[in-house]
Amino acid sequence: MSTTIKLNLASANQIIKNRGLATGGVIQKKFTNEIASSSERFTPHLQGVLAGSAFIPTSGEYLEYDTPYARYLWYGKLMVDPITGKEAFFDQDRGFWSRKGVQKVLTETDLNFSGGPIRGPKWTLRAWDVDGSQILRGIERELNK
Repeated sequence: MSTTIKLNLASANQIIKNRGLATGGVIQKKFTNEIASSSERFTPHLQGVLAGSAFIPTSGEYLEYDTPYARYLWYGKLMVDPITGKEAFFDQDRGFWSRKGVQKVLTETDLNFSGGPIRGPKWTLRAWDVDGSQILRGIERELNK
């Protein structure tokens, strides 16, 4: 006994698009917005600049944090000058600064976050761990409309 299945990929792609599941579709954008919303309470928040820099490009595919230190905070590890071993230098007139053109090196020392342990590194992953099933239920409800 054998079974033959014929699948028209053009039809499958159209179904995906019609349901809002394609890249940039309604469901993709809703999903990304839900992740952004959930992540806010986990995002490091000294003055709110990092959380305030979050944006979703028009495609709706991903969430981006647009600050020069977002990646540094994402990993949550101290970075220091490779020669001096200092995090930064301080001057009354300039404030905190680093040597120009010198790339800092990663250490194994964890950063301390204000508002921790809720706020801290890898905030979207931690938000997903806590809220993922709730987000998926919301997406499922949207799909079943």
